[in-house]
Amino acid sequence: MSRSTTRPLPLRRSAGALALGAGLLLAGLQPAHAETTPDGGFSELPRSEQDQVLKDEGLTRGDVTREDALQKLRGSTDADFYSTPAQLPATNGDVVRSEPSTFYVDPVKLIKPNASATRVMYKTTNSKNQAVPASGTVLQSKNAWRKSSPRPLVVLSPGTQGMGDSCAPSRQLAMGTNYEGINVSGLVNAGYNVVVPDYIGLGTEGTHTYMNRVDQAHAVLDAVRAAQRLGVKGMDATTPVAAVGYSQGGGATASAVESASEYAPELQLKSAWVGAPPAGLAATGKKIDSTLFTGLSLYVMGAAQDSGVDVRGKLNADGQRRYDKAQDSCVIGTVLGEALVRSTKLTTDGRSFSQLLGDPELKAYLDEQTNGAAGRHPRVPVRIAHGLTDDVVPYQAGRNLAKDWCASGSNVSMQTLATPTHLGGYVEGIPSMLAYLDARFNGIPQTSSCWRL
Repeated sequence: MSRSTTRPLPLRRSAGALALGAGLLLAGLQPAHAETTPDGGFSELPRSEQDQVLKDEGLTRGDVTREDALQKLRGSTDADFYSTPAQLPATNGDVVRSEPSTFYVDPVKLIKPNASATRVMYKTTNSKNQAVPASGTVLQSKNAWRKSSPRPLVVLSPGTQGMGDSCAPSRQLAMGTNYEGINVSGLVNAGYNVVVPDYIGLGTEGTHTYMNRVDQAHAVLDAVRAAQRLGVKGMDATTPVAAVGYSQGGGATASAVESASEYAPELQLKSAWVGAPPAGLAATGKKIDSTLFTGLSLYVMGAAQDSGVDVRGKLNADGQRRYDKAQDSCVIGTVLGEALVRSTKLTTDGRSFSQLLGDPELKAYLDEQTNGAAGRHPRVPVRIAHGLTDDVVPYQAGRNLAKDWCASGSNVSMQTLATPTHLGGYVEGIPSMLAYLDARFNGIPQTSSCWRL
């Protein structure tokens, strides 16, 4: 069942508020957004103030009108494709349905990478051991592959999109409104075939289980299986595979490589690039509490609520209103709409969101999502790239994950990104990731950093 998304509109100084998937690249292509709300949305401002916001953002009213139309289209198209069939296949990764799609880097649709795109729905299994559908996009690069080895398939786990069905990357990539389009384009232009999963409950029926370790791992690995079973030339069970992702995508990639040897041992997984992984959700929650990124906590709460943890009941009326709105929103609107909101004003007992994380039920849920715990580790070489001054995901989270994996015997290369902020790390990480993959698929062995961590 699809969920509708409240229409977003521009908000001043929005670029600094994009997080866990960092949408500045997107903001350069389309208006930055915040949801229209009775307590201060764009449409509620006097016209003179609206004009000033537009001037500050370098936008026109025509830009806003066009974005409104895009949002309506984004929320209303392709409902039949994403609907759950009466019966799912028996095998994880089997294709439920597929159809030709498109992929643009920009919403004006001027930049179309050299690849053919297919939208796919496939069967996976969630952390409750229930069979569920998931969707994604498979891209077959038309660029030449000049290495002697077979052309690899790269699974790119996207950064935070939001909780609303219209936020699904398979929808947004087709419209040129997804910030991961830059990353995907880089991979396609380098000659890689690519699959981009939407994650469980994003686009398809049910709640998007944001940052759920098992759900993300299964969605990523089964997306690879689905791509290999589409019958596309150059993508089959023998295809070498690499996994990459930043922020939420880094966490999903970490979860996938930890689970691959048990859940999908047949995949020819060769290496992974893990950018800014929120390996410790409790620490990340404390870092973003009552900052520009407060709204991201509402996503984690939604996923915890879906797993049976009563989080909504700990919020007051205003907190519940914001929580409910977040469950139908995309990241830009939610992050900006809740920017700098003091979470102590949203709980029944005046505690902050970060203090709620210590409640036994919620703490147990968050601890279960921790990468590197209980000896979980990858069996392939992995690069962890994390910015020292990351303002969303603590640098120590990435470093601690590297230490945990090293202690379990994994070959880990730790790269400290120099560009400030979470967003800066995302931008620096794109060429870093491409260089890393090129080295691995040119047969250059990875040198471990474990000795110096």
